[in-house]
Amino acid sequence: MTRITLDSASVGQGLGAAVPSLSVTIEAGTVSVLAVESDERPMLVSLLLGGRLRPDSGTALIDGRDDLDELRRSTALVDTPVVAEPPAGVPLARVVAEEFSFSSRPASRRDVRSFLKRHGIDDYEKLPIRALPAVERIRLLCELAVLRPGVTAIVVTSPERHGAAPSYWFEVLTEIATRGTAVAIVTDAATAGILLGLGACDALAPAAPAAHIAPAAPVAPAEPAEPETVDEHDEEPALPDPIDEPSAPSTPEPLGDAGPSAPASLES
Repeated sequence: MTRITLDSASVGQGLGAAVPSLSVTIEAGTVSVLAVESDERPMLVSLLLGGRLRPDSGTALIDGRDDLDELRRSTALVDTPVVAEPPAGVPLARVVAEEFSFSSRPASRRDVRSFLKRHGIDDYEKLPIRALPAVERIRLLCELAVLRPGVTAIVVTSPERHGAAPSYWFEVLTEIATRGTAVAIVTDAATAGILLGLGACDALAPAAPAAHIAPAAPVAPAEPAEPETVDEHDEEPALPDPIDEPSAPSTPEPLGDAGPSAPASLES
């Protein structure tokens, strides 16, 4: 189960740091969201999460290990501006064919057309990728990314820039996470707030440690009680005094009809 951690990772130093000190946790099987502002910071944070950039301070870990090569092999960047964004004018079929080559899959025209048809977007085969609706674009690029051998985590960068309501493409990413993939969304603060309301995990929140249950203390067995010995010469026990017969109960006075009691006021 993949777990990616940035522990006080930063790019640059002091007030001019491109990425100030950042601690993040991404877990397998979950969609985690990270709010990042400024133009270049989403790209840089995505590079840190994907093991493409070594932090100037702090560490980037995968499953608790400081191993950037393993982190890079296990993580795919999805639609990250500049570094993993397909050119807007490239035909969709060519984008898929190139991704197939990264995944060591057959990339013939027939294979590409079959893949597009399976995802219901074969009508866009010869059109530039910019013509693909936002939700279908995000779905396609994520599905292509998880085809790569060894990839167990994806980092989706600034998906809000393509439009569409976040709830639509969040559903797509949630479905991918149910397969055990760790999904990280690097986005702006407004979109992050919406996604958190939809059930995404806050990547900035510390991971909850596993609860430790102390074993119950062993209970010593009770020692058997020693039987009492009866002296045959003891006198017979005295009989208790007889109990007087109870007198007839007095007839209670009838209760007045007080009606239902008023409900207690609720605290605000």
